[in-house]
Amino acid sequence: MCIRTGRECLGLPDGPLFVDMTNTAKYGMQKRKSNPLNELTGLLTQDYTHPSKLLIHRISQRAMVMESFYERFLAYFTSDGEERDVRNRNTWLYSLPVLSADGTNEALTLAIQATAYAYCAVDAADMAMKQHSLKLYGQALRKHSRFVSRSRSEHEVTVHMVSTSVLFSLFEAMQATTADAYRSHIYGAAKLLEVTTPKQCSHGVLCQLFYHLRTQLLLIHLTGHGKETPVEAKRILYGTLEYVQLPIFQRLMGYISKLAEVYFAHKQGVAEQHLDHMAYTTIKNDVESLWLEYAEEAALADTFPVWEKASGTMHFRDAFTTLAVAYFSAARILLGIIAPQLAIPSIDSTNQHSTILQASQYLQIHTAGCAYMRMAAPLLLVALHCPRWSQQRQATACFERWNSKPLSGISALALESIYRHRTSEVYGSTMGPDASVAPFPNRSDLDERDALLSNTLSTSTSKVNVDVVHVGPALRDATRSAGSDVTTSDPFGLA
Repeated sequence: MCIRTGRECLGLPDGPLFVDMTNTAKYGMQKRKSNPLNELTGLLTQDYTHPSKLLIHRISQRAMVMESFYERFLAYFTSDGEERDVRNRNTWLYSLPVLSADGTNEALTLAIQATAYAYCAVDAADMAMKQHSLKLYGQALRKHSRFVSRSRSEHEVTVHMVSTSVLFSLFEAMQATTADAYRSHIYGAAKLLEVTTPKQCSHGVLCQLFYHLRTQLLLIHLTGHGKETPVEAKRILYGTLEYVQLPIFQRLMGYISKLAEVYFAHKQGVAEQHLDHMAYTTIKNDVESLWLEYAEEAALADTFPVWEKASGTMHFRDAFTTLAVAYFSAARILLGIIAPQLAIPSIDSTNQHSTILQASQYLQIHTAGCAYMRMAAPLLLVALHCPRWSQQRQATACFERWNSKPLSGISALALESIYRHRTSEVYGSTMGPDASVAPFPNRSDLDERDALLSNTLSTSTSKVNVDVVHVGPALRDATRSAGSDVTTSDPFGLA
């Protein structure tokens, strides 16, 4: 029954349905017949007199910067091969768009913008962009400080917070605001990882983050700036990341941890902290067994991690493999430095220094910024302890080149350690190569370099990283309560 007409509905007609719209269409067509010139004039007038009635499309400056970040920064700070060796599906940098867009952590969004501006500022030598990056950096630090200061019983540490701290370290690696800021952020990220729950490790993001952090922790310890804050690496690996079988690189870093601890003790003159002959031989054999395992895994995939041409030039499978080979060489160099008197000498250290230098050249050709950052620790060992002065200079030159590139912060940290070490050689330090093999440069050159380095570290137009000081104690207190059941503590954060 049709409600409107009050009679039975006959249903749809069988034939086509025509509706007479002649009268309506006639007036509609007349309405559209307007003068195009008058219409354009109206739009132009409306643009200036009634902007609220016009939808003006403008390109967002923030969107342009973020696009530059993901096109140029990602290409510079990511490398091939990580997903195979770290066992994660994607690098954490590629996860940042999703993490920053969920609206849960504004500090991460600001940190991405600050790092993007910082990279573009260094790349384009743009002072205005640099100042803007410092402003964003300060805002991000203040917001991040509020997040990490919250009660752990009510708010858990998220992957966003760890990513923010690592981004801060990348900012400092490119534009150092103070000499200690880079170290503070690396330690801050590692301490956050200690109290992060396993469910935060989305698609292996935290696994890749900790791989990066371990390489930077080693660099900090080799420079002598990281001895006071222990990091529970085992708690992170087996608790936060829930590894059942550690990747080869993480196992290698465990051995390097022990070697670095003894190395640092020798450097500080602590005679009672050393490896006996049996412990030394065990670590040396384990490192070589690990290398054989690494090479065998590569052979199963019908590839070689590294090979040498007739000309003597070394070639590597990919950027990540290059780093792994360099860290194996770094372990052998440390074995040579701390070897007990009666121990059988390790593999010829001269070849290991050469391998690291060739690895650095390979990465320089492929322009991988993340690899540069992670290559800093092996290169520093070459600059400090290579018996050949020419190779020492070659390693030091790498850091000097970085001074004018997006890694000036790390460069300043390494160069300060190199110049300090060479100064100690002049005054009779027992560490380092023999003075007869590696003659020290002219004293006036050293004074000039020290003055230049001092200016590099102290020059800053802003004190934006002051909030880092307030973040540390809260993190350490939270970690002590959360990790009180952990019985082993590695002061170098690498075991």
